[in-house]
Amino acid sequence: MKNYIVLFLLLGSSICYGCGKSSGSDPENGDPEKPGAKGLSLRVMTYNIHHGNPPSKAGKIDLDAIANTIKGSKSDLVAIQELDSATNRSNQEFQLKVLAEKTGMNYFFVKAIPYEGGGYGIGILSKYPISNEKKIQLPEDPSVGNYEDRALALVKVTLPENRTIYFGSTHLDVNKEENRILQAQKIVDIAASLNSPVIICGDMNAMMGSQSMTIFTNYFIQASKKLEPTIPNTNPTRKIDHILYVRNQDFTLTHEEVLRGANYGSDHLPFLVDLTVSSK
Repeated sequence: MKNYIVLFLLLGSSICYGCGKSSGSDPENGDPEKPGAKGLSLRVMTYNIHHGNPPSKAGKIDLDAIANTIKGSKSDLVAIQELDSATNRSNQEFQLKVLAEKTGMNYFFVKAIPYEGGGYGIGILSKYPISNEKKIQLPEDPSVGNYEDRALALVKVTLPENRTIYFGSTHLDVNKEENRILQAQKIVDIAASLNSPVIICGDMNAMMGSQSMTIFTNYFIQASKKLEPTIPNTNPTRKIDHILYVRNQDFTLTHEEVLRGANYGSDHLPFLVDLTVSSK
Protein backbone atom coordinates (compact mmCIF):
# COMPACT_ATOMS: atom_id res chain seq x y z
CA MET A 1 0.00 0.00 0.00
CA LYS A 2 2.84 2.42 0.84
CA ASN A 3 4.36 1.78 -2.58
CA TYR A 4 1.09 2.85 -4.26
CA ILE A 5 0.97 6.06 -2.21
CA VAL A 6 4.55 6.95 -3.14
CA LEU A 7 3.85 6.27 -6.82
CA PHE A 8 0.70 8.45 -6.70
CA LEU A 9 2.62 11.34 -5.11
CA LEU A 10 5.36 11.12 -7.71
CA LEU A 11 2.85 11.13 -10.55
CA GLY A 12 1.00 14.08 -8.98
CA SER A 13 4.22 16.02 -8.67
CA SER A 14 5.04 15.36 -12.35
CA ILE A 15 1.59 16.47 -13.47
CA CYS A 16 1.77 19.73 -11.47
CA TYR A 17 5.22 20.48 -12.82
CA GLY A 18 4.00 19.95 -16.37
CA CYS A 19 1.08 22.32 -15.75
CA GLY A 20 3.45 24.99 -14.49
CA LYS A 21 5.56 24.74 -17.64
CA SER A 22 2.58 24.93 -19.98
CA SER A 23 1.32 28.12 -18.38
CA GLY A 24 4.44 29.95 -19.54
CA SER A 25 4.68 31.85 -22.85
CA ASP A 26 5.44 30.11 -26.11
CA PRO A 27 6.45 32.53 -28.87
CA GLU A 28 6.42 29.79 -31.50
CA ASN A 29 2.70 29.31 -30.84
CA GLY A 30 1.91 33.00 -30.99
CA ASP A 31 2.01 34.01 -27.32
CA PRO A 32 2.83 37.70 -26.99
CA GLU A 33 5.76 37.34 -24.62
CA LYS A 34 8.91 35.30 -24.83
CA PRO A 35 10.14 33.60 -21.64
CA GLY A 36 12.89 35.66 -20.07
CA ALA A 37 12.27 38.72 -22.26
CA LYS A 38 11.98 41.83 -20.09
CA GLY A 39 11.18 45.33 -21.20
CA LEU A 40 8.58 47.30 -23.08
CA SER A 41 6.32 45.36 -25.45
CA LEU A 42 5.87 47.09 -28.80
CA ARG A 43 3.39 45.98 -31.47
CA VAL A 44 4.43 47.07 -34.97
CA MET A 45 2.45 46.77 -38.20
CA THR A 46 3.23 47.40 -41.86
CA TYR A 47 0.29 47.80 -44.21
CA ASN A 48 0.04 48.72 -47.89
CA ILE A 49 -3.55 50.00 -48.00
CA HIS A 50 -4.01 50.43 -51.79
CA HIS A 51 -5.44 53.95 -51.11
CA GLY A 52 -8.26 52.28 -49.17
CA ASN A 53 -9.64 50.61 -52.27
CA PRO A 54 -10.78 47.00 -51.75
CA PRO A 55 -9.57 45.05 -54.80
CA SER A 56 -13.01 43.52 -55.38
CA LYS A 57 -14.73 46.93 -55.42
CA ALA A 58 -13.45 49.14 -58.24
CA GLY A 59 -13.55 52.83 -57.37
CA LYS A 60 -14.73 52.32 -53.77
CA ILE A 61 -12.76 53.91 -50.91
CA ASP A 62 -13.26 52.23 -47.53
CA LEU A 63 -11.09 53.89 -44.90
CA ASP A 64 -13.34 52.51 -42.16
CA ALA A 65 -12.16 48.99 -43.04
CA ILE A 66 -8.52 50.12 -42.83
CA ALA A 67 -9.07 51.99 -39.55
CA ASN A 68 -10.93 49.06 -38.00
CA THR A 69 -8.10 46.71 -38.95
CA ILE A 70 -5.53 49.02 -37.34
CA LYS A 71 -7.62 49.52 -34.19
CA GLY A 72 -8.39 45.81 -33.93
CA SER A 73 -4.71 44.94 -34.19
CA LYS A 74 -3.86 47.09 -31.13
CA SER A 75 -0.69 48.20 -32.89
CA ASP A 76 1.53 50.86 -31.31
CA LEU A 77 3.34 51.82 -34.52
CA VAL A 78 2.00 51.46 -38.06
CA ALA A 79 3.87 52.02 -41.33
CA ILE A 80 1.44 52.67 -44.18
CA GLN A 81 2.05 52.68 -47.92
CA GLU A 82 -0.04 53.77 -50.93
CA LEU A 83 -1.75 56.67 -49.21
CA ASP A 84 -3.66 59.35 -51.08
CA SER A 85 -3.65 62.96 -49.98
CA ALA A 86 -6.30 65.24 -51.50
CA THR A 87 -6.48 63.28 -54.76
CA ASN A 88 -9.53 63.23 -57.02
CA ARG A 89 -9.90 59.44 -56.87
CA SER A 90 -10.09 59.57 -53.05
CA ASN A 91 -12.58 62.44 -52.78
CA GLN A 92 -9.83 64.95 -51.87
CA GLU A 93 -9.46 63.40 -48.42
CA PHE A 94 -6.16 63.53 -46.53
CA GLN A 95 -6.28 59.81 -45.89
CA LEU A 96 -3.64 59.57 -43.19
CA LYS A 97 -5.24 62.38 -41.19
CA VAL A 98 -8.60 60.59 -41.45
CA LEU A 99 -7.02 57.34 -40.25
CA ALA A 100 -5.27 59.18 -37.40
CA GLU A 101 -8.57 60.66 -36.27
CA LYS A 102 -10.34 57.31 -36.47
CA THR A 103 -7.60 55.51 -34.50
CA GLY A 104 -6.58 58.29 -32.10
CA MET A 105 -2.93 58.10 -33.18
CA ASN A 106 -0.24 60.63 -34.07
CA TYR A 107 0.69 60.80 -37.76
CA PHE A 108 3.27 61.87 -40.31
CA PHE A 109 2.77 61.83 -44.09
CA VAL A 110 5.34 61.98 -46.87
CA LYS A 111 4.33 62.65 -50.49
CA ALA A 112 6.37 60.54 -52.89
CA ILE A 113 4.75 61.77 -56.12
CA PRO A 114 2.06 64.26 -57.19
CA TYR A 115 -1.14 62.50 -58.24
CA GLU A 116 -4.57 63.66 -59.46
CA GLY A 117 -4.40 67.10 -57.92
CA GLY A 118 -2.89 65.90 -54.66
CA GLY A 119 -0.19 63.52 -53.46
CA TYR A 120 0.51 59.82 -53.20
CA GLY A 121 2.93 58.41 -50.68
CA ILE A 122 3.68 56.83 -47.33
CA GLY A 123 2.94 57.51 -43.71
CA ILE A 124 3.32 56.64 -40.05
CA LEU A 125 0.80 56.26 -37.24
CA SER A 126 2.02 56.15 -33.63
CA LYS A 127 0.35 55.82 -30.26
CA TYR A 128 3.42 57.47 -28.78
CA PRO A 129 4.68 61.04 -29.31
CA ILE A 130 6.72 61.60 -32.46
CA SER A 131 9.30 64.23 -33.36
CA ASN A 132 12.18 64.87 -35.80
CA GLU A 133 9.90 64.03 -38.74
CA LYS A 134 11.89 63.70 -41.96
CA LYS A 135 11.29 62.97 -45.61
CA ILE A 136 14.29 61.28 -47.19
CA GLN A 137 14.29 61.01 -50.96
CA LEU A 138 15.47 57.63 -52.19
CA PRO A 139 17.77 57.27 -55.22
CA GLU A 140 17.01 55.86 -58.65
CA ASP A 141 19.16 54.65 -61.51
CA PRO A 142 18.37 56.97 -64.45
CA SER A 143 19.56 54.35 -66.94
CA VAL A 144 16.69 51.94 -66.21
CA GLY A 145 13.90 54.05 -67.71
CA ASN A 146 10.63 55.26 -66.25
CA TYR A 147 9.99 54.99 -62.52
CA GLU A 148 8.05 56.63 -59.71
CA ASP A 149 10.00 58.61 -57.11
CA ARG A 150 10.30 56.83 -53.77
CA ALA A 151 10.95 58.10 -50.24
CA LEU A 152 11.48 57.12 -46.61
CA ALA A 153 9.31 58.64 -43.88
CA LEU A 154 11.31 58.68 -40.65
CA VAL A 155 10.37 59.84 -37.14
CA LYS A 156 11.76 59.67 -33.64
CA VAL A 157 9.32 57.98 -31.23
CA THR A 158 9.40 58.66 -27.48
CA LEU A 159 8.43 55.52 -25.60
CA PRO A 160 7.68 55.14 -21.87
CA GLU A 161 10.60 55.68 -19.48
CA ASN A 162 11.90 58.23 -22.01
CA ARG A 163 13.22 55.55 -24.34
CA THR A 164 13.55 56.71 -27.93
CA ILE A 165 13.64 54.78 -31.18
CA TYR A 166 13.51 55.72 -34.85
CA PHE A 167 10.67 54.35 -36.94
CA GLY A 168 10.51 54.42 -40.73
CA SER A 169 7.99 53.64 -43.46
CA THR A 170 8.92 53.12 -47.10
CA HIS A 171 7.74 51.71 -50.42
CA LEU A 172 10.47 50.68 -52.82
CA ASP A 173 10.40 50.66 -56.62
CA VAL A 174 7.78 48.27 -57.98
CA ASN A 175 9.51 47.35 -61.25
CA LYS A 176 13.29 47.72 -61.18
CA GLU A 177 15.60 45.78 -58.89
CA GLU A 178 18.38 48.20 -59.88
CA ASN A 179 16.45 50.96 -58.13
CA ARG A 180 15.57 48.80 -55.14
CA ILE A 181 19.26 48.01 -54.62
CA LEU A 182 20.12 51.72 -54.48
CA GLN A 183 17.15 52.44 -52.23
CA ALA A 184 17.94 49.62 -49.80
CA GLN A 185 21.54 50.79 -49.48
CA LYS A 186 20.41 54.37 -48.82
CA ILE A 187 18.12 53.22 -46.02
CA VAL A 188 20.91 51.14 -44.48
CA ASP A 189 23.21 54.18 -44.61
CA ILE A 190 20.57 56.35 -42.91
CA ALA A 191 19.98 53.77 -40.18
CA ALA A 192 23.72 53.46 -39.55
CA SER A 193 23.93 57.21 -38.93
CA LEU A 194 21.30 57.23 -36.16
CA ASN A 195 22.09 57.03 -32.44
CA SER A 196 18.96 55.15 -31.27
CA PRO A 197 17.41 51.78 -32.11
CA VAL A 198 15.81 51.70 -35.57
CA ILE A 199 12.80 49.88 -37.05
CA ILE A 200 12.15 50.13 -40.79
CA CYS A 201 8.92 48.79 -42.32
CA GLY A 202 7.37 48.76 -45.71
CA ASP A 203 6.43 47.27 -49.01
CA MET A 204 9.88 46.48 -50.35
CA ASN A 205 8.51 44.91 -53.56
CA ALA A 206 11.16 42.23 -53.02
CA MET A 207 11.31 38.73 -51.62
CA MET A 208 13.98 37.18 -49.46
CA GLY A 209 16.94 36.10 -51.57
CA SER A 210 16.79 39.12 -53.85
CA GLN A 211 19.83 41.38 -53.93
CA SER A 212 17.96 44.31 -52.40
CA MET A 213 16.66 42.22 -49.46
CA THR A 214 20.16 40.79 -48.96
CA ILE A 215 21.46 44.36 -48.57
CA PHE A 216 18.82 44.90 -45.89
CA THR A 217 19.45 41.67 -44.02
CA ASN A 218 23.22 42.15 -44.02
CA TYR A 219 22.53 45.07 -41.68
CA PHE A 220 19.03 44.56 -40.27
CA ILE A 221 17.33 41.57 -38.70
CA GLN A 222 14.22 40.36 -40.51
CA ALA A 223 11.38 40.39 -37.95
CA SER A 224 9.96 37.14 -39.23
CA LYS A 225 10.86 33.50 -38.92
CA LYS A 226 7.82 32.16 -40.77
CA LEU A 227 8.11 34.45 -43.83
CA GLU A 228 4.39 34.05 -44.55
CA PRO A 229 3.18 35.66 -47.79
CA THR A 230 1.37 39.01 -47.68
CA ILE A 231 0.07 39.47 -51.23
CA PRO A 232 -2.44 39.07 -52.80
CA ASN A 233 -5.06 39.40 -50.06
CA THR A 234 -6.68 36.11 -51.09
CA ASN A 235 -4.48 33.01 -51.39
CA PRO A 236 -1.28 35.05 -50.89
CA THR A 237 1.88 33.73 -52.54
CA ARG A 238 4.62 36.35 -51.93
CA LYS A 239 6.07 38.11 -48.90
CA ILE A 240 7.06 41.59 -49.96
CA ASP A 241 5.91 43.49 -46.85
CA HIS A 242 8.71 43.47 -44.29
CA ILE A 243 9.59 44.70 -40.81
CA LEU A 244 13.30 45.10 -40.09
CA TYR A 245 15.22 46.17 -36.99
CA VAL A 246 18.85 47.05 -36.48
CA ARG A 247 21.16 44.37 -35.14
CA ASN A 248 22.46 44.49 -31.55
CA GLN A 249 19.99 47.14 -30.46
CA ASP A 250 17.93 45.28 -27.90
CA PHE A 251 14.83 44.21 -29.81
CA THR A 252 13.48 40.69 -29.32
CA LEU A 253 10.89 39.23 -31.68
CA THR A 254 8.17 37.51 -29.63
CA HIS A 255 5.26 37.15 -32.05
CA GLU A 256 4.45 37.58 -35.74
CA GLU A 257 1.22 37.41 -37.68
CA VAL A 258 -0.15 38.02 -41.16
CA LEU A 259 -3.73 39.22 -40.62
CA ARG A 260 -6.05 37.34 -42.93
CA GLY A 261 -9.66 38.23 -43.70
CA ALA A 262 -12.08 39.51 -46.30
CA ASN A 263 -12.57 43.06 -45.02
CA TYR A 264 -9.11 44.58 -44.92
CA GLY A 265 -9.80 46.90 -47.83
CA SER A 266 -6.53 46.32 -49.71
CA ASP A 267 -4.76 43.96 -52.08
CA HIS A 268 -2.09 43.44 -49.39
CA LEU A 269 -2.50 41.73 -46.04
CA PRO A 270 -1.26 43.59 -42.96
CA PHE A 271 1.77 42.12 -41.23
CA LEU A 272 2.41 42.71 -37.53
CA VAL A 273 4.99 41.71 -34.96
CA ASP A 274 5.47 42.05 -31.22
CA LEU A 275 8.91 43.24 -30.20
CA THR A 276 10.34 43.58 -26.73
CA VAL A 277 12.46 46.67 -26.26
CA SER A 278 14.92 45.84 -23.49
CA SER A 279 15.11 48.06 -20.45
CA LYS A 280 17.98 50.52 -20.29
